[in-house]
Formats: sequence, C-alpha cells, structure tokens
Amino acid sequence: MAKRRRSTRVVLVAAVLAATGVFAGTAYLGGALEDGRPVAAEVAAPTAPASGPAHDAAPQPVAAIPADDSKRGLVYTGLQAAPKGDRCAGVLRTGAGACTHGPDAPPKGVDIAKDTAPVAKPETDAPDGATPAAVTAPVSGTAAAPAAGQAATGPSGSGPAAVDAQAAPTGSAAAAPPSAAASTAPTQRAAAGPADQTVPCDGDGSTGNRVQVVYVHGPGKDRYAQYASSFRTWAAAADAIYFASAQETGGVRHIRFVTGADCTPVVLNLEVPDSALAEFGAMNSALAAKGLDRRDRKYMMFADANVYCGIGTFAGDERPGQDNLSNFGPSYGRTDSGCWSGATAAHELGHNLGAVNNSAPNSSKAAHCTDEWDIMCYSDAPYYPAMRTICPDRGHDERLDCNHDDYYNTSPKAGSYLATHWNVANNRFLMTGNGTGPDPQPTPTPTPTPSPTRPTTPTPTPTGGPSTGPDVTVGQLAADSVVVSWPSVASAQWYQVQLNGTFLTWVGQTSVRIYNLRPDTDYTVAVAVRDRSGRDSAPGRTARFHTPGSGSTTPTPQTAYTLANGAAGVAAEIWGGKSADNTVLVGSPPTGYLSQRWYFDDAGGGYSRIRSAVSGKCLQLGGAPVAGQWVAQQACDTSNAAQQWRLASAGGGLSVTARGSSLVLGVSNRPYYGAWLLDLEDPAAAGYHTWSVQKAS
Repeated sequence: MAKRRRSTRVVLVAAVLAATGVFAGTAYLGGALEDGRPVAAEVAAPTAPASGPAHDAAPQPVAAIPADDSKRGLVYTGLQAAPKGDRCAGVLRTGAGACTHGPDAPPKGVDIAKDTAPVAKPETDAPDGATPAAVTAPVSGTAAAPAAGQAATGPSGSGPAAVDAQAAPTGSAAAAPPSAAASTAPTQRAAAGPADQTVPCDGDGSTGNRVQVVYVHGPGKDRYAQYASSFRTWAAAADAIYFASAQETGGVRHIRFVTGADCTPVVLNLEVPDSALAEFGAMNSALAAKGLDRRDRKYMMFADANVYCGIGTFAGDERPGQDNLSNFGPSYGRTDSGCWSGATAAHELGHNLGAVNNSAPNSSKAAHCTDEWDIMCYSDAPYYPAMRTICPDRGHDERLDCNHDDYYNTSPKAGSYLATHWNVANNRFLMTGNGTGPDPQPTPTPTPTPSPTRPTTPTPTPTGGPSTGPDVTVGQLAADSVVVSWPSVASAQWYQVQLNGTFLTWVGQTSVRIYNLRPDTDYTVAVAVRDRSGRDSAPGRTARFHTPGSGSTTPTPQTAYTLANGAAGVAAEIWGGKSADNTVLVGSPPTGYLSQRWYFDDAGGGYSRIRSAVSGKCLQLGGAPVAGQWVAQQACDTSNAAQQWRLASAGGGLSVTARGSSLVLGVSNRPYYGAWLLDLEDPAAAGYHTWSVQKAS
C-alpha cells in the first residue's frame, strides 16, 4: 500500500451543487412542534434492517389471486400468494421473493393502453438525432466546461489555476465565483432547473438514502429525449404531494431524491429486455443485474410499457423503530406509460415507504385504505372492502392519509396508532428542515438582488453571530476530488471553506466540489460562517477524509472497474446501458451501476480493449483519431486497432490514449441528454482528461 501523505498544495474549488435559497438542512424526526414548526430530532441510523416484518396480528394469507384484467393493468403474471409464515404473508410475492401489494387499478377514465403525453418540453441539449454521426461537431451555444460552474484548468494534478466565472450550462448551477482576492462579488446566475422540475437539494445530491428516478424501456424504444423533462416534472409533483400532506399536520417532508446540480431529480435511462418489461419481478431482477439493488435506494420507475398502471414493493412491517424494513432499499415502484403522472408515482412510492399496513385503523388489509379521499385509498383485491368518504374534498385524492391516522403524520398524538406503529413520515428516504433554516420550498428562479461584497479576510474570528460553523459531510470521494456539503445556517451570508486548516474559498452556497487533490492523501475540511452583519464564526467540526489511489495502469483481467474523472465529477458510461452497436460513451454522475463498469482486456503491445460490463461490447473510435472524435461501443474485435487504448500515469491520475495517435479520452463541452459526450482531446490543452481506474465495489 502506498504511504499516506498530507498535501499542503492549494487546490481549486468548483461545481457548486446547491443554490442559495434552496433547502439543504436534513433531519429525520418523529414530529414534535414548536411555534408551529417542526423541531429536529435526529434519530440514530440503524445498522441493518430487521430480520423480518412485525405485525400486531399474523396476517392471513391471500386465499386466491384474482383473474387478470389486462385492460385495466391488473396483471398477476409472476406473482404468488405468500403462504402463512412467509415474510410476505397477507400480500403477494414476486418470483424473486420481494413482497408486493400487487397491481393497482387505474384512475377512473384512464386507458392504460394509451400513452400519456409529455407535460414538458423535450430535451434539446443533445445533437440533432442523438446518433453518433451527429455528434462530430460541437453544439453551438453550449458551456465551456462539463461540470456546472467549474473553471477551465489544465489536467488534474497539474497545479493550481485561476478560478474564473464561467458561463454555466443551461439548467445547471451558478458559475464558479472569482478568487478570494476579488474585490467584488460574483455575478449570481439562476442555479435551479425549471420551476415545475425543481425539488429540494440536500447535500451532494447522491450520498445516503435517496429515491432514484429511472426511465426503463425495451430495445429500440428509447423515448428519453422526449420524456426526460416530463419525468422530472412528475417526480417534482410527487414531492409536492408529500410536502403538502405534511403541512396538514404542521410539518415539512420532502422526498430525498438523487439530484443534479440544478436541484432537479436525476433520471437514469436504462434498457431491459422486452420480456423483463412484461412482468414486475422480472423487471426488478433485470435492474438489479445492472446494479440497481442498493440498500440506500428506492427506485421510482417510469416504465415504457402498457402492462400495468402501477405496482410497487411493500414490506408490510408495522414496528415503529428505525430498523423497520420500509426504511431500507432496494424498493421498486413502477408506473407504466398509460398512467405516467406525479400522483401514480407518489402512490407507488407510498407503498415503498411503508403504506398502508394491515393494522392501520382504516386498512383495506391489502396495503390500501378505505377512508376516502386519499391517494392510497381504493377498494382493492382480494377483499374489495366498502369505501367511506371521510374527507369530502375530492382534491384530497392527491394528498396522503385522510385524517392522518393510518400512515402519515408529522406530529402524531402520544399513544395514537402512528405514535406506536410505523409512520411513513419517519422514513429515512424523506427529509425535513431543522426548524430554523430557510423555507424548504426551493426558489426555482431567484429574484436578482444586489450581491454583497465577497469577504477578503481569509481567517475569520468569532465576533458574535453564530459561534461555530456547520458540520460538513464528505461525499463523491474520488482520487482527485471530493464534494463537501453542510446544512444551511439561517443567518449566513457567506461560508468559508478551509482545507487542511488553511483558507480555501468563500462561497454563498452549501456545497462545493474541491478538486486537484492528490490521490492516496489525507485531508481535513471545515466550514466557518459570516453572517449578514459581517460577523464571523469559528470553523465547525473538522471532517477528515483520505483520497483513494488513482488506480493501476495494469488492471487485473476479468475484474470490473470504474473509469472516473473526478475534476469533472463524472464517470464513463455507456449511454442508457444499451446493448446496441454505436451507443455512445458519455460522462455521467457516478452511480456505480453496471453501465459504468468496465473490463480492461489485454490487447497486446501495452494496449487494452475497454469492454462494457453491461453490454459486453468494446469501446471504439467513431472515426479517424482526431480531436473531437466521439467514442461508441461495437462488438469486440481483437484485430481492430480502433478498439485499442493505452493507460499511463499522467498528472496525478491516468491518461487513456487512442492507438495511432497522441490524443486522449476526455470530457467534451458537448452535452448529451443530461450527460457529457466523451471524445478525443489534446493532452497538452486545457480540459478534463485525467482519469482514475478503481475496482468496482
């Protein structure tokens, strides 16, 4: 193992991930109130889920599965009635053993055979036609750097460079601020996405328990470009349902999504076989095989199929403790194209989060409720219970928990059912404010205001105001970069980031990417606060982290690796995890899923073929080895020089050079449907072309 070193080198700060005015504080709580506002009550995280669900009374097994009603999406293929004593007893189970309430009936008047029309403009930030042949030239008017707000620098590890205010990509975070020596504040740009697609950001957008939005389609039917904006709109609409429902009991709850720099949900684009789309359990297994089986993820899936209206997994665990099975993933909630909407997605996520248990006062005994109007209520199989209108406002059909006595209450009364049983409002995949922070609703289009003078004093001393800065969280750790985030402080005007006890930069946001770090090195980071009166705090608690090594230039055969560019904050990925020839190589936020895993096969002469773990195909130049040439996958060919690459140490990381040229693989300035096209670049020019190769976990 390489000796650990402490770096004293100045690093650069870029890629601000959360905008000023966007909710950032997170706590998980039972719902005490003070002056009408929730009081944070952080609950210790359990190390593992319970061994099985607990019930007030042993549920009776489903006696018989209803007959299919394919016109209404009530398809039971692949589902079984769970036997007595099974952890899924009382509901159904998939062939892989996951519990589910079964398919949900569509709303009245909805024909599941008719696709839902888009509700937002199609993606337009990719080359026309989205084919490899169309990406040989830069797209006019795009950003000069792949990561929002990052400054153009030399290769990672080449030393410090000025932090310039760059033009940010459309829909991305604000441009990077000027250096600490600047005498004026940076020009603030809108950091949030479209108003109807923005959700509260939290931390670095990926660390911890989160809901991942996924578009799932079969081969030859990829409508991501047409619907990606709509998926974000529907996800945000689902969040609005959870937020508005929490307000009814005096609290704040939001879905903790995987988010991008613009505070919109990240939408994965994944291809599965048509046979997998035909059945819920088979699709879940296909996604798990691609790596979508994380304990810290619940998957909100928009399936491009007309099999169901919606269906989701459901643990049925009634215990109130944080080891409740509903507090862990993987969980899968599927909405098919005839029912794509925020309401259906919110309903299926409700099951994933633990609604509605059999012991609830108004339970249908099949994971729904009987007291309308309520988004989780309807007369369902196999018992078809009688419904009662307890909440007469029909609009509450898009709210959670009529009377808040069955599954969702941010402040249940002592001794009540939700104080003694599982309460979805306590689920760790939801988040709430700390009681003193900003309005949890994000400001999608900030109103321009005069910018304050950026602080120039690099060492604050406590003179009143907050006594100490916030504690920081370290995430997205790479060999050459890290994302640091912290809870918002209500009185803060600026945050000072200190690296290794030394001033690094002032920022107005609550998250930054620090890059140009050295691999295999110890660091410390802390944050201090300057309030609106110009008073400074001491730094908060110091966080320690160690950067991993940059990886080996001779990867082990038959071992899966990730190929990450920490400076740009992306990992190399086959677009959409597709199997088709000519699918292009892009850089996307690191996920660890199969589409970002690679094998490096020996091609002889010091070269390697880079083979995709998701498709089994190899990376090949799209044409002549010239600057700007894109890369795509083709069937592996041992004699094809266009599939041969040399890995070599460079600038504190690795370079990936195409055979027959001196050009290296880099992250281009060309967006590709939410990702960034990877292409060949001059290693001597500024850009993002230093990589780390790490064993996939």
